[in-house]
Amino acid sequence: MRHPRRIYLVDRAFQLKYILLLMAWGLVLAVLFGLWTYQAHQQLVETVVRDPEQRSLVEGAHRQLVWALYGIGVLSAAALGVLGFVMTHRVAGPIHVMSHFLARLAEGRYPASRGLRKRDELRGFYRQLIEVVGLLKERDARHLERLEGVLAALRAASPRCPELGATIAVLEEDVARRREALAEASPAGAS
Repeated sequence: MRHPRRIYLVDRAFQLKYILLLMAWGLVLAVLFGLWTYQAHQQLVETVVRDPEQRSLVEGAHRQLVWALYGIGVLSAAALGVLGFVMTHRVAGPIHVMSHFLARLAEGRYPASRGLRKRDELRGFYRQLIEVVGLLKERDARHLERLEGVLAALRAASPRCPELGATIAVLEEDVARRREALAEASPAGAS
């Protein structure tokens, strides 16, 4: 059984930008909070602890405080990085799918519809894009019917006007391409 390849960074530049931004913000907050806590601890030690023996005990606690603040900073940055990854993935995935839809439309084809993942964002925009694709297919089908009618009329007139042959050939090609594009589009693509 073949499993689909998972792509974790769908839009690498977008995702890394916001992941690193969130991580930096977490580090800045942790450093600011850590400096404030460190300063408060230093002032407390200087005002309260006068005995050299107590001072050495407090210095041990002081080192523990510094390591705890360092750990909190690293964990905060890591947690915000994971949050950034999850949130950007929920946005970048749908944008990737919709970009594929637009590329198919630019080729003159209709994209096969596929659902978004359970927790993806941009669901309303995605639904609207699917509706637009469906409307484009309907419009293309109506135009194809009219074009086939015009083509039939041109074929009927071609014995009297042989110069219509080139125009008929071009229209037949266009009709065939449109028919193929509509035929390969799944009915689910319009939903």
